[in-house]
Amino acid sequence: MEIGLVIGGHYLLQRLIKQGEYCTIYQGFDQLFQRSVAVKAVPAAQVSIYRSALRMTSQFSYPNIVGLYDLVAKPDKLYLVMEYIDGEDFAALLQAQLQPSDVFEIGRQVCSALIYASSSSRRICHGDLTPAAILRDQRGLIRVNNFALPGDLDYFTNWSMLGGEGAPISDSDLPFGAISEGRLADDTRAVGLLLYQLLTSRPPGTTVVEPPADGRLRFPRNVPAELCEIVARTVIRQHPQHITKAEVLYEELKNLAEALEAAVPVLVSNPIQQISQQAEMFPPRQFSPAGGSADFGAPGNVSPVGPTIPGPGFPSSHSGNSGKMSAIQMESSPAPLTIPDSTVRPGPIHQMGYHDAEPLPERRSSLIWLLLLGVVIFALFFVVGYFAGHFFIPHP
Repeated sequence: MEIGLVIGGHYLLQRLIKQGEYCTIYQGFDQLFQRSVAVKAVPAAQVSIYRSALRMTSQFSYPNIVGLYDLVAKPDKLYLVMEYIDGEDFAALLQAQLQPSDVFEIGRQVCSALIYASSSSRRICHGDLTPAAILRDQRGLIRVNNFALPGDLDYFTNWSMLGGEGAPISDSDLPFGAISEGRLADDTRAVGLLLYQLLTSRPPGTTVVEPPADGRLRFPRNVPAELCEIVARTVIRQHPQHITKAEVLYEELKNLAEALEAAVPVLVSNPIQQISQQAEMFPPRQFSPAGGSADFGAPGNVSPVGPTIPGPGFPSSHSGNSGKMSAIQMESSPAPLTIPDSTVRPGPIHQMGYHDAEPLPERRSSLIWLLLLGVVIFALFFVVGYFAGHFFIPHP
């Protein structure tokens, strides 16, 4: 433990944040610039790996990527001084009550970071996009960390059972962070795995989601069918429309989010009719074990083999792959069968389509005229009464 140590002349190590496999992470304080920082203490055995990652990513400057401030080298250790993110890690996100719209946004922001890093001027893959690399700050901004580091082989091997046929990590002979088609596809699939973990139903307080033992994708019933389909296409490598690029996944999530935001649910006064309509919107769904498309029909019904047809306005990433696919099912979870994130909130009666016989402004105008007429009549009677009393009633 190095709590209380000052490195680089002005970085005070204040508390331990995490003891990782390759490094120790502290919260520190920059006494020169008067700001909190995160400090990664890297042991000598891992210094060469981190130095290589720093050479590749030192010029990164992007809102969705954790920034690097400084580097302090010691004979037996390397200290990386980084931006301190005051917010939530992935374990906290698992415990949060996320709506599908939140998951859309998380996926889009992670994809945005990957697109920035892999652009023509940088050409860097992440390679280790696990829950440990994801943070969300207090503004709701997703921050991605750990670019160009060795991939967590145990993590990706465990999650290979969900349609991850082949090697858990592609092109392992290439230097860490080096770009290739296989590694771009790995990073994109890693986003799908993160989204799947955020969407699964789990007991309160869960901080880690383990892959299902039977290798079947399962979603709560309140998750939109289109989002289930996108996640399945991203995770299952043998899907006929497997998504292999972060740009495609970003557009899919963006278009779906916009489509769901634009959809206005029909207000139904009959509760039985409302439940029936919701059941049509979020029916049980499965993937054909034989490699067919998603079946959005009755429970237990498996669709014939065929291509998946995305909704209107949703671009597809086509692939010639075919073969056995892991199944996707709806869980019989306690989640209610309701619209997950309706953008319409009940308002006053006249805002919900019910109108009075006479428009409100006209009624208000009529009342004003009636009041004025009453005042005038009262004044006339008062004046007539006054003068009548003055002239016709004798005074003593």
